[in-house]
Amino acid sequence: DGNGIISTKTKLDYESRNSYILNISLSDGNATDYATVFVKVTDVNDNSPVFAITSTTITILENVPVGTSITSVSATDADEGFNGLVVYTLKGGEGKMDIDTSGLILLEKELDREKQGSYNLTVIASDQGQPVLSTALNLTVVIDDVNDNPPIFSASSYEVSVPEDEVLGRVLLTMSATDLDAGANALVKYRIVSQQPPTSSPVFLLNLTTGQLSLSQQLDYESIKRFEVEVEASDGGQPSLSAKTLVAVRVLDVNDNPPEFNQAAYDVFVFENLQKGSPIYTFSVTDKDEVGTKLLGIAYYDGTILVNGYVDRETKENYELLLVASDNGVPQRQVIERNTLFFICKFILFINFSVCAFSESWFSPVTCQNFTYVSIQVLDVNDNAPQFTKAQYSANVRVATAKEGESVLSVSATDLDLGINSVISYSLLNNSDDFRINNGTGEIALSSNLDHITADTVVTLIVIAADHGVPQLTSNAQIYLFLPLHLFFFFFSTQVTVRVNDINDNPPVFSALIQTNLSAPENAASLDLGVFSATDRDIGVNALISYSLQDDFAGVFHINSSTGKLMTKKPLDREMMDSYELKIIATDSGKPSRSASLVLSITVEDLNDNPPVFPQKSYSVTVKENELPHVILSATATDEDIGYNAIIHYAIIGETSSFYVGELSGNITTLQPLDYESCSQYTFLLKAFNPGEPYLQDTANITDVDFLFLVTVEDVNEEGPIFDKPSY
Repeated sequence: DGNGIISTKTKLDYESRNSYILNISLSDGNATDYATVFVKVTDVNDNSPVFAITSTTITILENVPVGTSITSVSATDADEGFNGLVVYTLKGGEGKMDIDTSGLILLEKELDREKQGSYNLTVIASDQGQPVLSTALNLTVVIDDVNDNPPIFSASSYEVSVPEDEVLGRVLLTMSATDLDAGANALVKYRIVSQQPPTSSPVFLLNLTTGQLSLSQQLDYESIKRFEVEVEASDGGQPSLSAKTLVAVRVLDVNDNPPEFNQAAYDVFVFENLQKGSPIYTFSVTDKDEVGTKLLGIAYYDGTILVNGYVDRETKENYELLLVASDNGVPQRQVIERNTLFFICKFILFINFSVCAFSESWFSPVTCQNFTYVSIQVLDVNDNAPQFTKAQYSANVRVATAKEGESVLSVSATDLDLGINSVISYSLLNNSDDFRINNGTGEIALSSNLDHITADTVVTLIVIAADHGVPQLTSNAQIYLFLPLHLFFFFFSTQVTVRVNDINDNPPVFSALIQTNLSAPENAASLDLGVFSATDRDIGVNALISYSLQDDFAGVFHINSSTGKLMTKKPLDREMMDSYELKIIATDSGKPSRSASLVLSITVEDLNDNPPVFPQKSYSVTVKENELPHVILSATATDEDIGYNAIIHYAIIGETSSFYVGELSGNITTLQPLDYESCSQYTFLLKAFNPGEPYLQDTANITDVDFLFLVTVEDVNEEGPIFDKPSY
């Protein structure tokens, strides 16, 4: 203007033009002067960064390695200097991804599509002007599936019970397996890998896609009672992954077999005079099914024929029976198909045994051997004494004409028994000088000429008829003759039993073969340590042994006083007591009693039941910055177990980039010089554990002051003052 003040007529824009050259003239009307003015436009932060793209979707495989470049985004800023210097930050990604200074997005941690299938990222491009201007770009990262998961069955094993008459093709069981992958990688197919026991052709069918198990051939409980089928589920990935499971098929019995006798006919021999209820014969009847066999028409259901009346061979010596067997299954299966014959047999066998005979014309043979013919032959018992044909015999002997050897008369007896039981011998009860008897024929003859007889006299002889059975049975008859009268005598026999009474002269004895060095695990609620029994050579009460413990260690051990079975009643604890000397005392019941002892050495086996323990739960350490890596703390834990269960390992949980712990020593070491300005304190968890089973551990916190444990980095004066802005 007229005052020489230069002013702008429009708004300047550095990005459009950053300098101007003005030619100025100055005149007073006479003279003119000229000057050149250079105007430099100073940039201000009036432009935000601009991305080359507005939004996008990126697809990557879930198994790409850490460090892989996912995508590159770039932004430009029309401003200059700090106003145009673009810095990138990334939001989202859950720590799996990060962005560098050039806008390159990199994978920081492994991906797993099954846990998260996509990530929404926001890239913020900011300039360094005052005030800061920024622009956001939204990205979607989609994780593509990789076949890294095998199918998983809904159960580790399956069990199904199937009746042996199950219809072919009907579904017995449906197995299900799932695959965490997607698409073809999650498409599950099923197949049978093996079958135990093997058969010539497969017994089972498995639907390829549904996992439904069915029968391809009929089951037979009597042949195979249980199958184990190994089933495989595989996915459609490349390469395919698979899993296996075991299906136990228990075959249920169905009553499809009748009972069977093992013989078509039986010849049974029994002695007469058996008491009512006495067993005669037990038959073996088998049924391939598992239904209990029931013998109809027999006194008990165990297949035993019993005497139900009086059996007398002399009345009837042979019985013909037909036995019928039926089971308890549903439907009931029995021996004979014809109901009429079944009813007759059932009725007859429940009647008095002595009338159980019938004609074989009542029935004709059937094809199935689930009935049998029984012929019972009654054997003779010496239960009949000889019987004389007359109760008394008499004869007249003329003394005048009597001659030695002359037959006087014959006696005769019969015996209803058979064989040796019916063989009869004759004898005189009293010895006679004048008469003798033939022991086989019963003929009585003169043994003298009777010349010493001077008067008529009636003489009585007693003849004994005895059979040869055991026991021997006898009878007698009186014979009246004219002879001196002789007395008759009774003969008695007795049985003498000598009994030796036992005295308690033998103590109980433990076998030298008993194992006395035992081991037992700790912590078990109840342990069976075995039976420690003794023997006693005496008998009766003198051999009756009772068992006791000299010391049961406050009820830890208990022994059954009758059997010698040794048990623990309380859990053993090796850390409290690692071994026991246990004395078992065996005492008999004699008067006075005798005893023996057995000493057991029981070692308690260690279990991993104690975790490592730190002497304190928190630690505090101060470390100067910039020091070279060195041990800053030795943390030592202890474990009350022994051996492998007491081996202690150490590990750091959390901060692992700056510190390291010796796996076995517990020495905590810095991995690099610490920087106070970057981090002034660290918190991490120190874990002590042992590799025993079960896995046990203890932890100690290295934390801030709230936990009274602090890893503090001590500052060193290594930094000079710095302006908070590079220019003003």
